This record gives sequence, structure tokens and C-alpha cells, in this order.
Amino acid sequence: MRKQILAYLMFSLVVLFPCFGQQQDTIKTYHLSEIEVVAYRAGGEVLNLPMAVTIVGFKDIDLKRKLSLSDVLNVPGLLVQSRAGSQDVRITVRGFGSRGYGDKSNAGTIRGIKVLVDGFPETEPDGRTSLDFVDILAVERIEVIRSNSSTLFGNASGGIINFETVKPKGSFFELNSVTGSFGLFQSNLKIGRDFESGEALVYGTLSKFDGWRENSGMQKSQVYSVLKVNLDKRTNFRIVTGFVSNLFHIPGPLTFDEFESNPEKANTVYFQRKERRYNRIGKIGFNLTSFLGRNHTFEMRLYFVPKILQRSERNTFRDFNRYFFGTGLTYIYSNESGILKPKVFLGYDDSYQDGTILFYNLKDGERGDSLRTNKREGARSGGAFARFEFQPFAGIVFSFGGRYDFQKYLSEIYPAGVKRTTQRDVLELNHFTPSFSILFKVSKNNSVYLAISGGVENPAFNEVDPPPELKNVRLNPFLKPMSSQTLEFGFKGASAFENFPVSGFLYSFSIFQIKIQNEIVPYANGSWFFSAGSSRRKGFEFGGELNFNKLADLRLAFTYIDAKYVKYENDLGDHANKSVPGIPKLWGNLDLKFEFKPFVLNTGILYVGKYFVDDLNELEVPDYAVVNVSAGVEFKLAKFNLSFVFGVNNLTNKKYIASVFINPERKLPYAYIEPGLPRNWFGGVSIKFDFE
Repeated sequence: MRKQILAYLMFSLVVLFPCFGQQQDTIKTYHLSEIEVVAYRAGGEVLNLPMAVTIVGFKDIDLKRKLSLSDVLNVPGLLVQSRAGSQDVRITVRGFGSRGYGDKSNAGTIRGIKVLVDGFPETEPDGRTSLDFVDILAVERIEVIRSNSSTLFGNASGGIINFETVKPKGSFFELNSVTGSFGLFQSNLKIGRDFESGEALVYGTLSKFDGWRENSGMQKSQVYSVLKVNLDKRTNFRIVTGFVSNLFHIPGPLTFDEFESNPEKANTVYFQRKERRYNRIGKIGFNLTSFLGRNHTFEMRLYFVPKILQRSERNTFRDFNRYFFGTGLTYIYSNESGILKPKVFLGYDDSYQDGTILFYNLKDGERGDSLRTNKREGARSGGAFARFEFQPFAGIVFSFGGRYDFQKYLSEIYPAGVKRTTQRDVLELNHFTPSFSILFKVSKNNSVYLAISGGVENPAFNEVDPPPELKNVRLNPFLKPMSSQTLEFGFKGASAFENFPVSGFLYSFSIFQIKIQNEIVPYANGSWFFSAGSSRRKGFEFGGELNFNKLADLRLAFTYIDAKYVKYENDLGDHANKSVPGIPKLWGNLDLKFEFKPFVLNTGILYVGKYFVDDLNELEVPDYAVVNVSAGVEFKLAKFNLSFVFGVNNLTNKKYIASVFINPERKLPYAYIEPGLPRNWFGGVSIKFDFE
């Protein structure tokens, strides 16, 4: 079955390639050149950006379960796997973020990827990202930038994911509800209005999932608002506010025998500790955009995010109080009427997070009465960048630039007794990242680009803890920034056809090679981390969409990566030429949607290839394929728009390993497996009322 599915994916890819040469000046079905990326510092038309970009619109996710990002993000180069069936996911972009699974403060966060919601960073100064404010029921579109983007976004920029909430068109209210297997229930209410001087949106969401494994349930409630005011014809001001309460439990990893006999059970230790995260987070952000004359644009962002976090983990109960704030400034000069049509991008951003952690003993999974440690953790991250573009010839765009990043960690442990003194440690990291690219517009709707870019990824705060043999040291002095250099060639575009079964074709293809220095590697189930010498990744991505005269859409996303260590030794041996764990060599998905208005039917296949779990390449995860089907109907009744959705995920009830703990502790039997969600159903209803 797996070989047949893989052969079908490869056959589809081969069939689609000849279409690349079909180009016309008039595009009737697709208008790719008009699709814009709105994420700040990367704004512009997709065809004019020398990087790999995918836009996921509302129609692409409307027939999905919409609880987890693994339900909706199936794009080239991006691998999303649900760890327990709900919101906690692993996200890997071209291998970046692959180390982010383990035992140490990992659940509920991702690494190596910058995440934005309405342009405001969710990623913390140390590069970790909690997805609490990501609400799929309120998303209108998702922008995924897969190219190395540190020259624009700084630390943790192996890729960019920007979630844009609904933009009001007229005045409306909308109610969405989803129910399904294992106690799934979600409800979302949105109220929006656009007016002459701006727009406003307010929404609230309740989510609940009992879980299919022991100790894997979650409850989440969220309110969020966006107010945009046009101060004048050239200036607008936007205010974003929100609050989220998010409680989710963590079932932990299983051994292979446990996975085979009873995948529903939780890890025994995790179950006894009632391992969980309880996050309560607020947010307020301000954005000012001003168009100064014809050629100048200025943008300023300011945000503040207070957090109260509680965790039951590693035999302690932990109370966090944190405040996270930051700012960003961007200036753009653009002269389309100039001889070289120059563009200049200048910017600076700075973010800081600080706060205390109280470590208590754990008693029956709850906070005990003994304070073990009183600790402060602070992290600051920022940088300045410059990027220059010019067009020496029609249809040819050169760009070059760079960014200087700085990062600082602060750790203080306050004494619990009179004979102890405060222990304080500071770690500082700095890095410069250059970039260069050339883009050639083959036609109005097709372009080719070559880019040389770089990335920097500093270790997350929990990764800078020192190894056990280092005494009286609070921050690991041996960790270095993980830097990378990417060489990428790609082409993308759209074509339309007349008097032919295929009416439109959209495509993107990129081939890349990434060299990495000081790759950050987890050791002993992520108990501590260190820097490997060097590694390299090479591969290609393809994404395509065929439209069959508006009756059907065929979408394909395919990724191949060969990730190897080049120079890396530890106490287990020399790992040169061994595969980097956690990165499959290939994965892809195929979706076929039929539209017989008002009915829509969608079927999809997700395939994930084999990959290794450990540096020694002794433990290997088998490949798997999952089949999902869904159907929907939409119609209008007076001023009401009604839609109904029903679907079944994992239709064949495939038993598979969805996620693993990298480099598990070397004692038998290894506990490293997080099983994939079995067959499950969902159903949803949406009611939208337009006041106008």
C-alpha cells in the first residue's frame, strides 16, 4: 500500500512537470502575481519574492477538523505532526526545528521557526514559540515562508509562519461549531465591521478535547480583538488585544512494545505526575503604518505579553511569572519610476522576556508545600538589518543585504538559606548574516530566482542549562549560535488554458543546499544540549495545483531532504555521514477536491517516510500513509450563509508513529514513541449573518 501511494505521488509529479512550459500572458483562473505576502519585512507579490512562499487560504482549510495545525498545514517543505491528537505539534521546515522534541520543557513549544499572528511575533526572545494565540477557527489565511529568512526576521528564522485573522467585509456575525471523536468540541463567535475610517473584529473561542490517550486532554478559551483606524489617507493605526487560558495534558513517550500492545496508554511516569501545562497569557500590540509621500513607508510595532504559567514536569511543580515585550521598526524606500527602480529596506527589532520561576516538590501531581528553587530567567534578542533591491534590466531584480543579531541570557538563583549566596550567570551571543538574490520574471505570471541566504538560531533558554559535570555554572558556555548558509534555486508561476480539461495550473519548485555550523543536538532525551560540528541538508520541494474547469482541484506537495552530519563526535562515537535524526527523507500529500455546488467533496493522502530517532541511526521510525475524507455543503438563506462539514481522518485506521523523542536516554527499553491519532470523525456547522 505504501509503495503504491508513493508511486502515485511520484507519477503525479512527473506528469505535472511538462506543464511548466505552458505560459500565456492572460491568466483567467489564477492571478498569482496579485497575491501578496503581508508579513512585515517580507511584504510584496509572491512572484516578486526570491524565496519559497506558500499561501494557505480559508477555502484550503474549510473542510478540515481545525483543532491542530497538523489538520491544515500540508505545504512543501513543512512537516507538522500532532503529538497527542490536539494542539501540541512538531513543526519542521527544511529540517529546522527537528531537535524540538524531548523530555525537557518541550511540550507545547516549537523551535527554529518564527511565528507571527497578524504580524506580531509569538516567538519569544530565545526562539521558542508557544502556539496559544493561534486559533484556526479565526484564521483567514496562513503565509508560510520556507526560505532561510534570518536577514529579515533574526533568531529562529529557519522559516516564517504568519497567521492572519479574518478581515471584515461589511458588518457581520458568525458562529462556528465543531464536534467529533474523543470529546472534541469547539465553538467560535466572531463579530466584525468595516467602516469608512477602519475596521474592527472581536471573537471568542472555546475548545475542548478529552484525548484518545491517557492524560492527553485539553481545554482552551480565548478572546481576541483587532481595531484598525485610518488616521488619514496615508496613516493607519492598529490595536490588537487578547487573552487565552490553555490547559493541556501530556501523555509522554512509549516503548515499542507498549506502542504495539496499547498505544492509548500514557507513559507511566508522566501519568503519575499528571504532566501538564496551564498557560494564561494576555496580549496588547500597537502597529503604526505611515506612507510618507509616494516613495517612503514607515512601520512601527510595540507589544506587551504578560504570562502566568504552571507546569507539572520532571518531578517538580513550577510557577512562572513572565513579561514579554518588544518593538520593531521598518523603513522602506521604493521608487518604481526611477532608472533602476530601487528599493531600500531598513529595520530594527528588540524583544525582552524576564520573570521568576518557583520550583516546588510534586505531590500526587500537584504543587507541594516545599519550595526547592527560586530562579529568575531573562532573555533579550534583537538586531538591525538592511536590504537593497534594484532592477538593472526589465524583469531582472537584484537584492543584497545583511543583519546583525545579538542575544543575551540571564540566570539568577536566589538563596533558600542564610548560608547561600545568589548565583548569577550571563551568556551573550552575536552573529552577522548576509544575503544575496537575483530574480528573473520569465513572463507576467512566471519567475525564476537564485538566492544565497543565511540563518541564525540561538539555543532556547532551557537548552542553555549546563551539562551535569559542570559545577557552579548556570548557563552552558559550550553552546554556540547555530548558523546556516542556504543556496536555493526556484521557479514559480501560474498558467491558464482554454478549450482544455485543465483550465488553470499553479506551481512552485525549489532546490536547495543548506550548510549548518554548530547544529544544536539534544542528548539523553533532551536532558541537556550541545553543539555538533557541522551538518548539511540538500533536497527539493514541489507544490502544484491543477484546476479542472472549476469542477475539481488537484493539489500536490512533495518534499525530499537528505540531512547528514559532516563533522560530529561525542562519547558514543563518530557520527560523520550519519543521518540527522528527526528529519524524514521524503514526505508529501495529495488532495483532490470535487465541487458540485453547493456540495464539495475532498479526499487527501498524507505520506511521511522513514527517519532515524538517534544519532547512531540505530532506531528508525517506519513510514506511514494516512487517508482523510471530508464533505461540505454551503447555501444562502436570506442574509444567512450556512455551511455544514463532515469528515473522517485516518479512514483506514492506520497505526503509526506520529512523533518521537530525539536521542532517547540510552537504557532499555527505549521510551521514545508518540502514537498517531487513530480513525476519528468530526462535524461542523457555520452560520454567518451579514447586516448589509
